[in-house]
Amino acid sequence: MPNGLIATIVFVVTLVTTVALLPKAASVLRHLGLMDQPGPRRVHTTPVPRGLGVVIFLAFLVGLAATYLLPVTRQPQETERILLVVIGAAIVVAVMLVDDAVGLSPLTKFLWQIGTAAVVILPRLRSIDHGVVIETLNLPVFGTVTLPLVIAISGTFLWLVGMMNVMNWVDGIDGLAASVTLVSCTVLFVHTYWGGGVEPQFTISLLPLILGAAMLGFLPFNWHPARVIMGDAGAMFLGFTLAVISIIGGAKIATALLVLGLPLLDGIWVTVYRVIHGRSPVGADMGHLHHRLLAAGFGQRSIVLILAGMSALFGALALLLPGTEWKAASIVVIGLVLLAILWWLADKAPGQTK
Repeated sequence: MPNGLIATIVFVVTLVTTVALLPKAASVLRHLGLMDQPGPRRVHTTPVPRGLGVVIFLAFLVGLAATYLLPVTRQPQETERILLVVIGAAIVVAVMLVDDAVGLSPLTKFLWQIGTAAVVILPRLRSIDHGVVIETLNLPVFGTVTLPLVIAISGTFLWLVGMMNVMNWVDGIDGLAASVTLVSCTVLFVHTYWGGGVEPQFTISLLPLILGAAMLGFLPFNWHPARVIMGDAGAMFLGFTLAVISIIGGAKIATALLVLGLPLLDGIWVTVYRVIHGRSPVGADMGHLHHRLLAAGFGQRSIVLILAGMSALFGALALLLPGTEWKAASIVVIGLVLLAILWWLADKAPGQTK
């Protein structure tokens, strides 16, 4: 069976599963009273079912199952790593669904994030054929650099936990997290499907394809005004899965950094701001870029289109630029763009903190 046909079948199966499950799951959550209520840090004005990230996860599992029912040839270590992704994602979704229902402290969530990251990282201690770790980096001037194991493991913990929190922060207005994830999955799929040129790259490309299909099915329900909210269960699942995919997809960290550059730098900006002002770095406030744009008078749909459009632009650069030097320069440009936006918004819409 041609790779293109396999990819199409998997995409359609995941998309249809998402669309079919969402209304039923929303009804169940509404019946259970799992509703996101309007409040000072909420952008919606009526109660909306939350915790629908569980549907995204289930659709992702169905898509993965479809790849194993189709004639897809995999290397043994690839299947083991996919299993680790599924186990880690299941932990994230289960714990954060509890958070969506009853609320967990920031410290409790942070410890669970570390534990989830450990599930996929620590098997690397057995041998190089196990676990998911950032072993090498392609750096300007220095070329490919192999990291000492201690640094590789530490850096991977930081990457996974950081991405989970960044995507959770991005999920602050209707459709933003889903749109940014859809763009990221598209870029990672294109990069992996056509960039590698060998069969193992095709099998890995199915991961962002499946996640992107789930996002495409979810986004119409989450578009402003949202009828459902993914909650922490969904946002942290997206962050965890994107982080792992960027590693096992041929170590495409630079691509992920480009396409997710704005939300990543925004997360760093807000975290540093909180620490400087004596606040908890994981506390909640209204200081993120999308909140500032809202305060400046932009509508939710406009903000999503602007930020997702910028992610798409930088993602296109990741695909088209010829080497690491150009990609590094683009990351610097992203930082300058974000600083310019925040500088402009500082006077027009000072970030609110609580």
